[in-house]
Amino acid sequence: MQLIQPPTSFRGVSTATASVRPFRGASDTLREMVRVSLGDDGERSILVRQFTESVLLDIWPKDYLGQILAIRNLLVQPSPFRKGTPLFTYANDPRHTEMVKSPKRMIEEIMQRGSTMTDCDDVTVMAATMAMVIGRRPQFVALGFAPDSLTHVACRIQEPKSEKWIWCDAVAGPREREAAQRAQEILVWDLD
Repeated sequence: MQLIQPPTSFRGVSTATASVRPFRGASDTLREMVRVSLGDDGERSILVRQFTESVLLDIWPKDYLGQILAIRNLLVQPSPFRKGTPLFTYANDPRHTEMVKSPKRMIEEIMQRGSTMTDCDDVTVMAATMAMVIGRRPQFVALGFAPDSLTHVACRIQEPKSEKWIWCDAVAGPREREAAQRAQEILVWDLD
């Protein structure tokens, strides 16, 4: 039996840095997001630290709001490596499966293919992890736009000087505050 080699663009992508499991509800997904964010492929990854440093390289020292906004803006930028493609391309999870990518995996995919395909929990994990890597306090915020229906998650990051929370919702983009205000159900989940 001869094995078929994957296309070059798939070689070297680690499957160990994404968790795939049946969907068991918002609280289960939020716990998994915390686990991934705090783990070896999240906050403790040197690759994630280096990626975050490269994003924040031109921000002035102690400009904490500037750092948070740079992270937020990164999530909605076009890829500098693939013309006409977002750096973080939105796609839903499979119908009956919850998939949570680690920040390390997303960075590896960006380095290899020029972009990464994510959903709201993936980009939320990325924003929260990048925030933690630079000492900021993030929270996950699950939102439901109908009663008893948490269907979306975003991140908010606390700016330490003012202690105000800054929304980071790559899916809602510039309408992030409007989306949060329309939510009929909200669940805030601390990572500490």
